[in-house]
Order: sequence, then structure tokens, then C-alpha cells
Amino acid sequence: MSYAIGVDSGGTHITATAYKNHFPIASTTNGPGNILIDPNQTTKNLIEAIGNLVKKYSSDSCSCILIGIAGLESAKNPAPYLDEIKNHFRSITTNITFISDAKLALINGLEGKDGFLAIAGTGSIVYGKQGNKYLRAGGWGYLLDDVGSGYRITQEAVSTALEKMDRGKQSSLTPTILEYFREDSLKNVVSRYYTLSRPEIAAFSLKIAHVAEQGNKEAINILIHQATLLANEIIYLIKRYPQNNISLNLALSGSVLINNPIIQKEIISTLKKSYPSINIMISSRSNTAAVNYI
Repeated sequence: MSYAIGVDSGGTHITATAYKNHFPIASTTNGPGNILIDPNQTTKNLIEAIGNLVKKYSSDSCSCILIGIAGLESAKNPAPYLDEIKNHFRSITTNITFISDAKLALINGLEGKDGFLAIAGTGSIVYGKQGNKYLRAGGWGYLLDDVGSGYRITQEAVSTALEKMDRGKQSSLTPTILEYFREDSLKNVVSRYYTLSRPEIAAFSLKIAHVAEQGNKEAINILIHQATLLANEIIYLIKRYPQNNISLNLALSGSVLINNPIIQKEIISTLKKSYPSINIMISSRSNTAAVNYI
């Protein structure tokens, strides 16, 4: 019996899963897997993750491999790295497809149907599919965009605390910031901030979510602000399609959108004002399952 492999290569983790008749039978993880940030390491990690699966099912045939890679659409010249992966698994299957991790999530979240997808985890992006027309908004990286993401939530929290310090005041978030970054002053936090990786910085957004749930108004306002920015990005993308016969399905994916009720609520509320009939769903299934819908 043959099997198919779906791979979700994200900025923090790579997950490769083998499927038989749409059911997952094995999975491996490693990472990171952003081809824009580190193409060599991403290529190495992908070959290792897929290779570990292939070894388990050497007696079966692999029908196809679908690989969604973070940074693929922004990378300047990813072809040599993609060719290396193809050549490595050529004896297993020649049916290997590369798409962005966002498009992978879109196919999975909507099960191959038309609609829209918003992802917010370490970074963020919005994707749309209507017929054969794919459009994107955002996803231009943590330095230029990624609104609503864990990184941007952290960035706004620390910036807010620094701004208040500059005005001779103290943010209610300062104790949480000092505790997380293990420093005794915001000045030292700044020094440490610039030594941390993007996922390490983004992870602080979980702390912001926690204190927001406890009623911290500054944290709540930051989450609402970032949610509004992302909701507007979704609306701008929807408006780029012809509005007649548009499929108004929206899947929300990524750790921030799946696990943060404040952000979920604000995005849904903002979107319903512009598109009352929009159908919004939470996509928590592994994006590797997209291989079952191509």
C-alpha cells in the first residue's frame, strides 16, 4: 500500500507526517525550517525529517511528498536548495511539490476549498484562494510586518514599558517583562532582547496572554490592537477579490489564533462588522494533512 508525506516546515519546527488513506501513520519533528533565514540548515533539516519517515516504510511506495516551507515566497533563489531535496528523494518519488507554509495551511484549513486563511504564530500571514487565484497579504517578516503574531505582541509590550519608563512612569507589565527576560531593569532587558532568537522573543506573548486573562488592561489593549491590525489585513485581502460569488470561509491557524481567546474574539467581531455572513473556523489539525487535499 502506498503512503503520502506532508511536511510543514515552519520558522520554529518542522513536522513531517506520513498518511495512508488520509490517516496519519507516523510523524517526525525537528527544525527550524525557514528557507529565507537559513536555507542550508532548512535543507538539511528537511532531508533528515523526511528521511526518517521514509526509512520506516521502505517496503511501501510513496505516492507524493508535499512540502510547505516558511520564507519560500520571499527567498531570493531557493531553487538550488529545493533541487537538492528533490534529488535526495528521487528514488522514493518524483512527485515532490514545494509551496509556502501559508499555502499549505490554507489547503489544510479549508480542506482544499475556496476561502481565506490567517496564520499567527511566531510570525503571521493572510492567504486567499478563490478558484485558481491565490493572493496573500502580510507575512513580510518580523522587521516589516507580522501583525498579530507572537513576536509583534512581545515587541509592543516591551515598547510600551520602555515608553512609560521614558516618561517617568512604570508599566503594569514591567514586572512580568523583568521576570521573563531574567533581568533587573528594562535597560538590561533591551540588551538581552537583541541577543535572543525570534521564537524566544515571540514566546513571551504567552505571558502577555496570561496576564491579560487575569485582567491586566495594558496586556488586553495590546492583544486587541494586534488583533485589529490582523483583522484589517484579512479584510483588505478579501476586498482584493471580485465580491460577487466570493466564498467567505475563513480558517484561523497558528498558536496565537488557536490559543488566545481575546485575539480570537476581537478578530471575529471586527470581521463580522464588514462581512456578517463570513464562516469562521479554527484549524487546529496539523497542516501536514494538506497532502490529502491536493
